[in-house]
Amino acid sequence: MTLLQNEGRFRYSMEFEIALMGILGRKGMGKASLASDAKFVRESMLEVVNKWKQRIRNLTAMDERLDMMTMGNLEELERALKGTSDSTNNDWLIIGALTSLVNRLLGYDWVDGEIHRHVIFYRDRDQENFDHNKMLEPKDAVQTLRSNGKTLRAKYAVIDHLRNRIGLTVNEVANVMGMSEYQVRKILSRVEQYERAWRTNFSDILSIEHTPLIYDDGYRNANDLTQFAPWRASNNSKRVTK
Repeated sequence: MTLLQNEGRFRYSMEFEIALMGILGRKGMGKASLASDAKFVRESMLEVVNKWKQRIRNLTAMDERLDMMTMGNLEELERALKGTSDSTNNDWLIIGALTSLVNRLLGYDWVDGEIHRHVIFYRDRDQENFDHNKMLEPKDAVQTLRSNGKTLRAKYAVIDHLRNRIGLTVNEVANVMGMSEYQVRKILSRVEQYERAWRTNFSDILSIEHTPLIYDDGYRNANDLTQFAPWRASNNSKRVTK
């Protein structure tokens, strides 16, 4: 094997390790040398797909067709991975399934080259703080949450007030807030989850300081912002907001 070939092999091995760490964290560290091991690649990628399923299910919960199609793409990917071995190369099946999955998630839902769904990426305040603290000297976490969480708290309280107290429709709330209906429904769903978990009404708009910080994967109670509580499976919202 030439030096150039060795460099190329090392490069794709390191890229594979970095890709694994993106979803598996430290568990994927130091695995570059196993990139050519079919059994390891199969097992680790099946673990990756399992985490993708959980995450994508959360993202597509309010779009039945997208949920169905992305789950189908992931199942195709799983079958291709499970059939991979030292003697069976399913690279093109894997590439095809991954391309279809990316197409769905970017809004190319039909086979006509047109965008049929809008995709919105955003960070909540906690995520923005995480990015910021990765680049700069860390600050006091509680003070940061209290300061930067004010806007997030106010947004949830206003949406809850407009929908559940004034009685505006989701579409009307979305127009008032300059948001999509999907975002409004997502926030209302999380508000309901919090109310179910604590068996209490969401804080009034006039009492922002008592409003919890709510995220997709959990919440921070206003009484102690240092404690993060993940959502329980039993707290999933059952109500359909219109």
